Amino acid sequence: MVGHRPSDWHVLDLDKDPTPGDPQRVRTLAKTLHDFADDVSEALRLVKGMAGETTLAEWAGKSAAVFKEEFSGVPKNLKKLEKSYGMCGDALADFWPKLERAQALADRALVKAREARQDLSSAQSKLSSADSWVTRASKEADRYKDDPTGSKSDGDKPDEAKVRAATRDAQHAKTAQTNAQSAVDSAQSALDAAKKMAEDARKMREDAARDA
Repeated sequence: MVGHRPSDWHVLDLDKDPTPGDPQRVRTLAKTLHDFADDVSEALRLVKGMAGETTLAEWAGKSAAVFKEEFSGVPKNLKKLEKSYGMCGDALADFWPKLERAQALADRALVKAREARQDLSSAQSKLSSADSWVTRASKEADRYKDDPTGSKSDGDKPDEAKVRAATRDAQHAKTAQTNAQSAVDSAQSALDAAKKMAEDARKMREDAARDA
């Protein structure tokens, strides 16, 4: 049974799992290959034992000649078989723990990316609201600014309390905008860090596969 892997890699702007594979299946295959190599090794031991038996050495005749001719290559072939299966088993035994570590790293990156995406969406929404607030508050504050030339009569000048209120509102709006932008930047940085972590995991898996 194939191990379960996440599917929402789009959160990291990826089309697919950066670390595909099933470490446990690879581990099982490595053991199977090693077991087979051990069986071949045992067969080789028995064959070599047969070659040393007196009865076989004293066997004569046409059938004996044919048997000995065919038999002569068996130990060599078994040795090659044992070596090839053993090497494959060793490679897979070395690969599966690295694959497991790469997947763990990729999964951590995905968890962080999910959180960062949520934070980013929330921060962007707040920034949008803050931008609108700044626009409205700034316009309102501009309406209540005193005439710098003093050309307006006292009756035309805005109410001082309204001016102060509009000014405070504009300041609060800009503070909210700054805080929202900071939250957006922070969430984006967290998302970028998660993407780098996923890329590191992909390279780790790729290097392990190449070494195997």
